[in-house]
Order: sequence, then structure tokens, then C-alpha cells
Amino acid sequence: MQRKIRSKLETLLKRGDTIIEVTIAITVFSLISIISIQVMDRDIAIIQGTLESEMARNEIDAQAEALRFIQNAYLSERELATKDRQYQGLWMKLSRDPTVVISTDRNAGTGLANEPKNISEYYSTQCSDYYNKSKTGSLHNIFADRAFVMNTRKIDPTDISGTIVQTKNSPNKFKETQLYPRIVYTGGTSAGSIKSDANVLSESFPNGASDPTKQMQSSSAKIYDKVASAEGIWVIAAKAETKGSKKSPEFYDFHIRTCWFAPGHDRPSTIATTIRLYNPEYIEDQR
Repeated sequence: MQRKIRSKLETLLKRGDTIIEVTIAITVFSLISIISIQVMDRDIAIIQGTLESEMARNEIDAQAEALRFIQNAYLSERELATKDRQYQGLWMKLSRDPTVVISTDRNAGTGLANEPKNISEYYSTQCSDYYNKSKTGSLHNIFADRAFVMNTRKIDPTDISGTIVQTKNSPNKFKETQLYPRIVYTGGTSAGSIKSDANVLSESFPNGASDPTKQMQSSSAKIYDKVASAEGIWVIAAKAETKGSKKSPEFYDFHIRTCWFAPGHDRPSTIATTIRLYNPEYIEDQR
């Protein structure tokens, strides 16, 4: 009798899992896998979004530093004769009204400083709206507001149109971005044409040369210092309000704006900043 009972117990203990047990096990494993993948996707999206935001801030900082450099260079030349002021043309381009023709460079065109009341609003839920030329009303439009970007790889006072890339002259270079706000460069200046005494601020170091000046003079390669496109980033200039058309504005505000879609977001990410540069001509008028 005891042997029969023991035999039945051993048989029960050795039986396989039922269909229900297997189904429950697979279900639990699937849930854990799905939750783990979702957590990983969320973390990757957060990391990617943080990286894109950092890259956007770097591009914004580069634009701001280029603007400050031009103003500081112009300030340092104020005591020189007019013909010796190398950066005067660039500063005039940034600070003059759209009705004023910049006489220092035949390719410079008119000024970029808008009236504050004419700057449209920056609130769209679609980045494409900013690039739509047919948009009217208060919505921000980069073409109506004479947007531009600085060529931070080559600030050349003898080439205003190449240093300040505008929507008016190069509308096709301004477009939405598929990644993050960035300025894409292409081959421009011949490396052999850059000399050691050139009055050009350039960050070009071809081929990782230890002696970049010598390498530039002997190389025939093209340096990537020409703006091919400005994707998801632009700058708007606005002058301070003045009472009387002949008075100089006290300062100029440069609104640096970005718009792009971060991973996993159905609304655009935007980072914007404004830098204020005071007008040396206004300061002189107050003396």
C-alpha cells in the first residue's frame, strides 16, 4: 500500500507544466520585456534630446560670440580713420535700417535692424510655419523679419555678404532641420589663399596640421568655411525705439532662435536667447 502511494506521489511530482502555466509564464516574460524596452527607448530619447539641446545651445553661443566679436572689433577701431575701420561695414550691416544701403561693400545690400514693433511673434507649434513665405499676420516669419546667420568659421570684414548670410539674398539656404539646429558648411576658400597675415577670423585647420599656416599656404584643398545651409536656427535684429528719426538707438537686440522636433516629441523644441549690444554712436551723442 505504501509503495502504491509513494509511486503515485512520484508520478505527480514528475509531471510537466500545464498549458495554463506555460501561458502565464510567457505572458509575464513578455510584459517584463515590453516594459524594459519602453524604459530603454525613453532613456535613449532623453539622452538624444539632451544631446540635441546641448548642440543647439552651442550653435546659439557661436552666433552670439560672433556678434559680440564684430561689435568689439568695431569699438576698438573707433579712434582710427574711417578708411582704416575694417569691421565698420559688418557693424553697419547689423545695425542699420532696412532702408539704408551699406556703402562699404557693393554686395552688402541694406541694413538688418528692424523696428521692434515690426517683429512678429514666436509661438508656432510647427517649425514649418516659420519658413512659409505666404504666412501673414503676427506669426513669426524669418523672411519677413530679415533673418540671418553668422558664418562663424570665417568672419571676413572684406566679405560682408559671405560673413552674414541673409534670407533676402539666400532664401534657399534657410530650411527646417531633420536633426538639431545647425549650420552646415561646404568647401569655400582655397587653403592656399589663406596667408598668415590675413585679417580674417577663421577656425580652419586642414588635415590636422601642426603648422596650419604653412599647410594652408601649400595646400590646394578647399576649406569648409562657406555656409551651405542654416537648418533650424536664425537671428533677428531689432533696434531700440527712438523718438525722432535722426536719433541713434541706444542699443540693438539680436534674437537668436531655434526650432526642431526632438525624438519622441510631437511638439517642437525651441531654445531662444537675446543678446543686447549697446550702440557706441548713442553713447557719443550723450557726451
